[in-house]
Amino acid sequence: MLLSLPIPNNNPNNIIYHYHQNISSATMEMCMAPRKNNSPRELLSSVSPKSTDSQGPTLLPIPNPHVTVSSPRTTYTESQYSQSEGSPTHQKLHSRSSSHEAPIDKEHHQGPSSLDPEYPQSKESNPLNKDRPQTPTHVFCNGDLVAQSIDSDPESGPPNFKRVVLRIDGLKCGCCEGGLSQTIGRIPAIRNHQVNLALARVELDLDTNRRSVSDVIKKLEVSTGFNFEQQVASDGQVLELIISDPRRLNCADQRPGVLRIEAPERASWRPLQLLSGRSRTIPRQTPGSETHTTMGKGLAEPFAEQSKRRIAKVRIPPTKIHYDATQIGARTVYEHYKRYDPDMELAPLSTDPAAEAGAKQTKRALMWLVPALVLTIPVVVFAWASLDKNINYAHASIVLATLVQLIAFKQFVPGAFRSLYHSRVFEMDLLVAISTTIAYAYSVTSYALQRSGSTLKTESFFEASTLLVTLILLGRVINEFARFRAAKSVSFRSLQIEEALVVEDPGHLYATWANVKTTKIDARLLQYGDVFTVPPHTRIVTDGIVLYGGSNVDESMITGEFEPRAKGLESEVFAGTNNGEGLLVVKLTRLPHENSVHEIAAMVEDAELTKPKAQALADRIAAWFAPAIAILGLSVFITWLLVKAYIFRKPWGDAALNAIPYTIATLIVSCPCAIGLAVPMVILIASGVAARHGIIFRDPQKLEIARNVTDVVFDKTGTVTCAKLEVVGIPKYCAVDNSRTKGLLMSLLKDIKHPCSEGVWRHLERDMLINRDFELLQVSDIISIPGEGVKGICVDTGAEIRAGNAGWLNINEVGREVTTTCHCTIGGDLRVSFELMDRTRPGAEMVIKKLHARGIQVHLLSGDNEGAVADMAGALYIRRQNTKSGCKPQGKMNYIKDLQERGKVVLFVGDGTNDSVALKQANVGVHVHRGSDIAKSAADVVLMTTRLHDILILLDISNAAYHRIVLNFLWSAFYNLFAISLAAGVFVVVRPNFRIPPKYAGLGELVSVLPVVLIACQMRWRDYGQQYRAIEIDYQKVEAPKRERRLRSRTDSSTDSAGCCEISATTLARIDAMTR
Repeated sequence: MLLSLPIPNNNPNNIIYHYHQNISSATMEMCMAPRKNNSPRELLSSVSPKSTDSQGPTLLPIPNPHVTVSSPRTTYTESQYSQSEGSPTHQKLHSRSSSHEAPIDKEHHQGPSSLDPEYPQSKESNPLNKDRPQTPTHVFCNGDLVAQSIDSDPESGPPNFKRVVLRIDGLKCGCCEGGLSQTIGRIPAIRNHQVNLALARVELDLDTNRRSVSDVIKKLEVSTGFNFEQQVASDGQVLELIISDPRRLNCADQRPGVLRIEAPERASWRPLQLLSGRSRTIPRQTPGSETHTTMGKGLAEPFAEQSKRRIAKVRIPPTKIHYDATQIGARTVYEHYKRYDPDMELAPLSTDPAAEAGAKQTKRALMWLVPALVLTIPVVVFAWASLDKNINYAHASIVLATLVQLIAFKQFVPGAFRSLYHSRVFEMDLLVAISTTIAYAYSVTSYALQRSGSTLKTESFFEASTLLVTLILLGRVINEFARFRAAKSVSFRSLQIEEALVVEDPGHLYATWANVKTTKIDARLLQYGDVFTVPPHTRIVTDGIVLYGGSNVDESMITGEFEPRAKGLESEVFAGTNNGEGLLVVKLTRLPHENSVHEIAAMVEDAELTKPKAQALADRIAAWFAPAIAILGLSVFITWLLVKAYIFRKPWGDAALNAIPYTIATLIVSCPCAIGLAVPMVILIASGVAARHGIIFRDPQKLEIARNVTDVVFDKTGTVTCAKLEVVGIPKYCAVDNSRTKGLLMSLLKDIKHPCSEGVWRHLERDMLINRDFELLQVSDIISIPGEGVKGICVDTGAEIRAGNAGWLNINEVGREVTTTCHCTIGGDLRVSFELMDRTRPGAEMVIKKLHARGIQVHLLSGDNEGAVADMAGALYIRRQNTKSGCKPQGKMNYIKDLQERGKVVLFVGDGTNDSVALKQANVGVHVHRGSDIAKSAADVVLMTTRLHDILILLDISNAAYHRIVLNFLWSAFYNLFAISLAAGVFVVVRPNFRIPPKYAGLGELVSVLPVVLIACQMRWRDYGQQYRAIEIDYQKVEAPKRERRLRSRTDSSTDSAGCCEISATTLARIDAMTR
């Protein structure tokens, strides 16, 4: 929508507003006639409330012919503006305003930060916006921020939901996750949010017309105390650069293919640079940025010559350049912008943000543990060592215990009360804070009573409060480290290596590739057209095609197949796989941001973000756990108070002091973290283990459902067969001009990926090379119809040409065909018929026998004719009543739906476009890799190889995951029941002092959580595919001769069936080679 609103002539600025609005963003451009010698402050003050539209933005104009209003993330400091009309900055702006330069689009420009304090920045400071939510809009003039507007009503306009991914820094336990989820759910502009504890990530749908992402991040940080960072989805590839002054890019030419530039915030850069002659800019520590040093020229250069230069250190994130890798290469982008900033460098590489976040969380926990441990050791020595009683020991203990208590306060109290206030969630941190405070207060009270000579029988035990805090921190360090190592052990992103050896001149015809000259570059600078080398015993940097060399490549980390694969000329290699003995020269086919490692990691992480039903139960238990323990702790205190007072006849003061240790131990020893981690840790490890075996769970709920499968439905072509159909008979041509038919049919089937079409096309290609009696003819408007065939229009005559099954073409087949048939018609007349045969996939019979042994019914569906389907079912020991031929996509879906209506849990395995509906309908849809992308998007599980025994591994992993989830829940329940009973003193009646003292209760989190992590990690120590690989090898040795005889008998029967022709010796030789 383009809306032009002319301002009345009495407006001193004579502004015309052009409002551009689309579904996702709003950009406002102002064109104004320059006024003479006005500073920005004068112009800002010249705007009267009367000229402000209550329904639109409040604009703070400044004279310039080319001003762009956008919504960047940053503003500029007052120091960049002129302090007087004659300043250089003002003169520069004024000279630009009088020129006729073309406007520079700064829609995505971001510059240095913080707006002048006198500019209206909030509802409180701007009376025009008291009743409206505020989102700042910044005005850029030829790259310089010159004004800011206050956003319009966020309720205006239709909803515009955008998927937003945020990284969380500081998420500790299940209660934290629950509180965060409730906080996010209370923001009206958000829906469909998902929080994952193991990945420290949250995904949500945000209505950007109501709230901006930065507003949501600020609100969440204030409400939860965690740090959030947005993971921006790139329009293309992203190059992260460390630039001393991002504004230098404003002068750079816009290269074709560069989509946008995201400059970092520079809040404190300008004031510090003014203080120093030359500033050293250090990028802010983020998951994608480590500390890096570059040099940038300061403003106060004359002062630098008179005095010693001072270094001002500022941390900033990298500048992100988004570009289309198909139009411009990464090295071209890097070299282009380096001309404008010679100090520019690549940002430090971040291969696995989740692992880095885990490592950072572990280091942070360790940072608090070390001082607490150092302070606790003297207190414990004073209390437990055989030392003479000395009042100075008590004095030192109270000082050290106070310092430890301050650490505990910093660690537990702010987040706990923030969660209670904002999220209405009673977290375990609050119980820990209360317990440690009570323990400390108890020790201080005991110390004070002893010093005052009180008759109360109590002893100060500062070692209890300090040990309590230290052991809690120790448990969290070990738990964080265990979770970090568990997540890293199954992480795929760690397979991506950082450097590549690129051939300097790949276009040169080398006499030998072995002596090729290479240059080592960062893997992020790879671009299409590159050729790189893979030395022996190194990892392959990205996907590609081998141009020279040969080697055995270990692809177990991608496919799960532990036998190395031989690679030679034109072989495909994958990122993250390990090269063997030989040298490989590889041409790049996929960049690192889109290669196999990235694709698998993205699918695994997306799956881990989705919560299964068991996790919902765990979240509900964890949410009520802390309040229940608080009530239980109060009950324990009251119970022991009454027992000591009435049964043991102690004074009320002594009774209360004796009851407090039981209460403290009860509050501390209980831990819902084990319950909260019971499911996500197993899902994390199970997803990683499955991915290592070449099985990608895109929906973790299917990890639960798969163990309950009662029926497995296979698609025939490409699933239980090798998807490489071969023409086995001599085709029957029904026309005189066979050359024209061949040329049209070959053009029609050229780009069709169905196995039947590919088989006919390969036959015609061989025919063309041998006989050379035809050539390709032009066919237009080619359409592939799933389950039917292909049709197109002959360009010369306009006749319609079709190739497909007999039913679609209205052809009556005579006799019982045991081969797959493909017919071709031109203008409705039958021109040629082909008979094709496929072979069963190795191991298919063994897998089906194993499924039968588990009590699982096996079904076979196909769009092929009845004879071919029945023959294949007989070869695979599938019951005739469990097969269906001539199935269209809707027919496959109806077949599965019929099974589900009978209470069956159905797993469907397919690989083609016509399987997508059935994949979606099934309880578990399994897509065999190298099928169509449409089918893959509809599948719940993706098999990275065509090995059918992966179906058995899938079922085994599902069973193992379920049993470990149950075991984790049982352990969590047992621990909490037994530990709470011990801490509360339930067993004191049986055996005195058989309880958990408060000073050791801090180990509760470690003792409860560590077994959960170990139980989940146990899945990594089992090779689920080993037994099936051994069985398959033995099975092939025995069954290969039998399969060959069966194939020959099928071939013999096909020659006797009506409509078939005699099979040539060449075809028989080809069939024989296929079965060996």
